[in-house]
Amino acid sequence: MTYKGVVKGNMVILEEGVHLPNGATVVVILEHSQQEEGEAVTEEELSKRQTLVTRMKEFGQKLTGRNVTLGDLILEAKEELENRA
Repeated sequence: MTYKGVVKGNMVILEEGVHLPNGATVVVILEHSQQEEGEAVTEEELSKRQTLVTRMKEFGQKLTGRNVTLGDLILEAKEELENRA
């Protein structure tokens, strides 16, 4: 049997008239909608993304030629945050 519904607050609200027994096991398949695929990115969001990409590139350049561990990176980030405060 196939029923349709809409997600609201992480719950699936089924079409009117559909009644399933409590505890019934279901499989949910997400349908791609036109709205999801075509959502426009705002100028503000685009600017934030571009800033992030720039910062990531700068960070990558700082690491060029260095042999660092994740721990080293965490310590450096912690120091940078402390210096900003």
